Amino acid sequence: MNSELTDPSGLEGLPDEVHEHARKLIADYAHESPYKRAIIVEALRLVSDGYSTGDVKMLAKMLGELRKGLDVFRPYQALRKVSIFGSARTNPDHPRYAHTMACAASLRDEGFMIITGGGGGMMQAANEGAGEKDSFAININLPMEQLPNPVMRDSPRHFQCQYFFTRKVFFLKESDAVILTPGGFGTLDEAFETLTLLQTGRNPPIPVIMLEAPGDDFWGPFMQSWMRRLVADGLIDADDNHLIFRTDSIEAATAHIRDYYINYHSFRYVGKAVLLRILSPLSEDALTRLNAEFSDVLCEGKIDQVFRWPKSDDHSFDHLPRLRLHLNRSRMNVLPQIIRRMNSLFQQDNNGS
Repeated sequence: MNSELTDPSGLEGLPDEVHEHARKLIADYAHESPYKRAIIVEALRLVSDGYSTGDVKMLAKMLGELRKGLDVFRPYQALRKVSIFGSARTNPDHPRYAHTMACAASLRDEGFMIITGGGGGMMQAANEGAGEKDSFAININLPMEQLPNPVMRDSPRHFQCQYFFTRKVFFLKESDAVILTPGGFGTLDEAFETLTLLQTGRNPPIPVIMLEAPGDDFWGPFMQSWMRRLVADGLIDADDNHLIFRTDSIEAATAHIRDYYINYHSFRYVGKAVLLRILSPLSEDALTRLNAEFSDVLCEGKIDQVFRWPKSDDHSFDHLPRLRLHLNRSRMNVLPQIIRRMNSLFQQDNNGS
């Protein structure tokens, strides 16, 4: 980590009258996370460096929105969640609305909570399907007034954002899967941002589902035309197709998300290594097969199984085995395939096959 963010000596450039207060604040947090001290230092720099009132106002609102969102989600960290994106303009009598509502209800029954943008249309359908107590709504202040939908209006799991970028942080930070239902520019923006972050490894690998009502074919042109063209022109990799699962089946969509977490738990980077935390260890045979099938996407070494590594990991995960691999960073799009194959091999071992 950059030493100027964690060391009091990084206070150069602050006005002299701020130094004493800054050092006292930093000393108060001397035995806590260095990131807390980093926040103090950066905040002091921002308010002392002569930025315009407009810039400081934006930063203050941004930090307030992030803090509010963290407060809302904090009690539910142990629960899996699915973000459902879609148009605010879809009427309740449209087949797409009913289909999305039924899908959200199916996911709720599997133990998932639902996150939406809190507006009408497909967002309301998803909140309605899951019900208020199993839903979150992250609304946005817009010139045309996107009002909170009636399901979530008075919910403690509803909050408002001024900025799209802070809103998007929580959509993906808190999600274990994303469902894209038919929508306009906003939905497409969320789709492309999600896919970009997965493709580049800037978001943990999660299932992404393009869901349409039976007979709708909304996502067909995207998959059959644009995706093929992007691959043919060498603008994306053929394996990027595996980042997306398109279906009109609620059962298939639910199973696609549920089965992703049969044995996979979570993800992190440790230096140059990728670490996949899993719920139960793999057999030696399963590990050998996994290496045989994915050795071509490693830049060095092999996929190995480790325990209580690294020591710096969150201690709440100490009981979880991990798969450690040095993945070619240009092949981050293969991670969902590795996870699903690992799950499949684990199931085969436990089914005696």
